[in-house]
Amino acid sequence: MRFFCLCFLLCLFVFPLQAVPPVIIIDPGHGGSKVAGSLDQRSNSSPNNAQTPGGLKEKNLTLEFSLILKEEILKEAAKAGPQVGVLLTREEDRNLDFVQRAAIANRPDTACVVSIHFNAGGGKSALGSLALIAAEKRNPSYQLDHRFGKGLAEACNRGVQAYLPNSKSRGVITDGHLHGGLGSNFFFQMLRHKKLREVPKCFLEVEFIDNPEVEKALLKSEREKKFRTIAGEVAKYLVGWVRES
Repeated sequence: MRFFCLCFLLCLFVFPLQAVPPVIIIDPGHGGSKVAGSLDQRSNSSPNNAQTPGGLKEKNLTLEFSLILKEEILKEAAKAGPQVGVLLTREEDRNLDFVQRAAIANRPDTACVVSIHFNAGGGKSALGSLALIAAEKRNPSYQLDHRFGKGLAEACNRGVQAYLPNSKSRGVITDGHLHGGLGSNFFFQMLRHKKLREVPKCFLEVEFIDNPEVEKALLKSEREKKFRTIAGEVAKYLVGWVRES
């Protein structure tokens, strides 16, 4: 037994255990063609919410943007510094309920969680990027989430302004207005996991896609290039946050 222990310690000295890199969880909002989950369990995820005047659906734009964001995060993470990983909750057109999405995010190496969305309903001329977080009364990490979300919305908007100079960051709002004051079902499910109570998490609303100006500037032509510019700013912020935390 003593010989075994000595050999084990020697192996640790010669081949030290590699630290598991922190992982950024990206959740492309919505997806599929049907509601997933149930209202009773507070797990229901709608297949789509927002739509552009020309008929582009939010669920497709969130996935498209998130796949590009994954590439940009890995590109940014490849630069000098500690490793950073990235995981998407979905990489195809399907709708996961919020129990499933929270379960994917509930990993020991999760560093932060960002659910990607595109906004609507602010009036046909509404502009701006914003972050949505769980309301303070039910959020043990409210201050952390607020600081994280504020910086994330600003980073996203820097990319948006390359094509929409009049767009501004709208900062952070809470989910207090959702579901009759109960808040986001996604946050409800995540807060059931101790690990996820302790990491920064928010929705990122990239822009108001029911605004014709947004559709024309960001979505009608060279969308991949424009998404990559925006995602590049978001990736720099996320990797920087994780490495500094």
